[in-house]
Amino acid sequence: MLANERVLIVDDEKNIVSSLKDILSDEGYEVSVAEDGLGALKMIQSDPPDLVLLDIWLPGMDGIEVLKTVKTYHPEIEVLIMSGHGTIDTAVQATKLGAFDFIEKPFSLDQLTESVESVFKEKKKNQRTLEGNLLNQEDLPLCFEMMVEVKKATQQASQNNKPIFLLGEKGTGKEFIAHCIHRRSHQSDHPFIKLNCAVRQSHDIQSHLFSKAKRKSSRSKKSAKQSPGSQGSVVYLSNIESLDKDLQEKLAQGLKGKSESEFLPARLMISSSRNLKVLTAGEQFNPELLGLFNNTLLEIPPLRDYSHNIPIMVKDYFEECAEKGKFPVPVIEEDALAALCRYDWPENVKELRSVLDKILITGSTCGKISLQELPQEIQNSRRTVNPDESGPSETFQEAELTWEKGFIIHHLRKNRWDLEKTCKALKTDKKLFQEKLKRHAIRLPESNGKQPSPLPLQRTLKRSVVLCGSGLHSGIKTGLILQPLPPGSGIIFGDISSGKTIPARLENVQSTDYSTCLKKGLASVATIEHIMAVLHMYRITNLLIKIGDEAPVMDGSAKDFCTLIEDGEFEEQDGIYDEIVIDKTYTFGPKDENGPVISIEPAETFTVSYYMKYPEPIGTQDHTYVFKGESSFKNEIAPARTFGFMEDVAQLTKMGFASGGKLDNFILLGDKKVLNTKLRFENEFARHKILDILGDFYLLGRPIRGHIKAHRTGHTQNIGLLKKIQENLPA
Repeated sequence: MLANERVLIVDDEKNIVSSLKDILSDEGYEVSVAEDGLGALKMIQSDPPDLVLLDIWLPGMDGIEVLKTVKTYHPEIEVLIMSGHGTIDTAVQATKLGAFDFIEKPFSLDQLTESVESVFKEKKKNQRTLEGNLLNQEDLPLCFEMMVEVKKATQQASQNNKPIFLLGEKGTGKEFIAHCIHRRSHQSDHPFIKLNCAVRQSHDIQSHLFSKAKRKSSRSKKSAKQSPGSQGSVVYLSNIESLDKDLQEKLAQGLKGKSESEFLPARLMISSSRNLKVLTAGEQFNPELLGLFNNTLLEIPPLRDYSHNIPIMVKDYFEECAEKGKFPVPVIEEDALAALCRYDWPENVKELRSVLDKILITGSTCGKISLQELPQEIQNSRRTVNPDESGPSETFQEAELTWEKGFIIHHLRKNRWDLEKTCKALKTDKKLFQEKLKRHAIRLPESNGKQPSPLPLQRTLKRSVVLCGSGLHSGIKTGLILQPLPPGSGIIFGDISSGKTIPARLENVQSTDYSTCLKKGLASVATIEHIMAVLHMYRITNLLIKIGDEAPVMDGSAKDFCTLIEDGEFEEQDGIYDEIVIDKTYTFGPKDENGPVISIEPAETFTVSYYMKYPEPIGTQDHTYVFKGESSFKNEIAPARTFGFMEDVAQLTKMGFASGGKLDNFILLGDKKVLNTKLRFENEFARHKILDILGDFYLLGRPIRGHIKAHRTGHTQNIGLLKKIQENLPA
């Protein structure tokens, strides 16, 4: 667990707030409270928490608007949404906007603490790749990569454990540099604690610096055993000039090892936008404390001193946003770019990012950004760039080299420092490109030397994704939210309202009437076969599917689910998975050639053959699918839609099924013809039956190797054969 995680509760129901604050404080979290959205945003702006517990219904500014604002300006902050009127629409909207999870009131305190703990477990797992931060695992943002002295000092600071003093104007990126030093250091696995001395109370700051009585909560006991905690946190004190004078003196003694209390941090970093030498001369800052940082000062220049780099910084940031799926990459017109370069940028890189964010959110939809779309103060800027401010370039050739170096670094970062990919993307000769790297003294990160695993790795998604639609059989509006899970979790369905979960396993199959339905306790979910088929063929082994009573039918096929999980991107995990290798033939169904029968036999690959003989217009159809990777499934099987005859649909409707079967999500058959659409494949019906088999067969929990042969079968026969296979699997 990370140490001293900070939680902000935003809710106007005092009883709920009181209960939440008590239980979270007992668990060792630092808890603060806001009663409305505007108050919450003010607190977040001055001292951002790690997690916000946010109610949807707030006075004045509702929770969705607060969520939008938080995720626009503080994407690194996680948000748990709470609502007493939870619906799939609200949950989907909140997740699309970046909420970590959605909790419906009334909730149990155990459920709440588990959700909060899940947030911080995920943050720890992703501590080297903070979502929305400019930092990559060990990369400086491009603007700092192009500052030779800053880059060199950052590298040196990461190779030792000395206290660091970061000096720079407001918004120059001092915290980014501190993060980068920490991530490159040998202590990168230790908690990184940020404390703003201008807004934190002295006793709170002191508790992170010097020993005190241990907490008696269960969480604290666990933390003492399992995490570095007070034994090795890296503490970053921003606005150090605001630190209480008595605590400044105590901190100086702690750094020298002369404090009466145990000094807790394994490393200390401080930052300021003020000239501490001037403050010291005026007796406003402790000279002894400042003296301890004399040899570790890292000064970050203001943005106006390297304004010639702004064009490539803007391009880099727009491409970064595009890669996250936020916006298409716009083209910024020359006069607008010139105005950005002329402006003084009193709040530096932070202000530049803020301006670019607002342009992307409120700007033109035509893909071009004009001068008129910039803030008025930037449009009217008349600053003349001094030649001495434009960097070391004194000639056109030197300026060209500076631009080329930035261009190369930009594309290396974009291609994750992969030389081959970068050369291919730039359509350049590898030898020539390597000469340019040498010329600009650009070194590629060394390979970690890991060999590929001989067995396939488990897989999940990199981020949550959502999809809305209607249920085929219920007809009600529904949707699903896909969320990553750690290795060994498996595929799990979660009820969006109650939070109850159902593992996607054979033992939880309740019904196979017209679709596959799972049930565990009071929770159930129907029509899972299409999404399960996609997860099976894309080899997604660990995933939480938050859903209502039924999966959305979409257009009756699985192609939208393919697009959905591709949007979430894939993350290979440390664990491996074993295929179920069929070593003998299994059969379910009568041996009568006209009856439904399905079998599986040993084979070198995973193959499904389906044969069907139905009344016209289906007639006799067959298809054999051989798994050759996810693209073969996406093109060959996923687009095949569900189907039914007119008389069957009428009967199903009377029975309460097929209420969502509309003309655009169902192939309707009657009078010996297709009534409502054109077929996507000549044998689309046989392919759709294979789609159902692929989904049902993933209920074994692992991919399978063998040749499935089916004749006129449905979900009932699929599940029957699976049970036979499972009975013979080793315990």
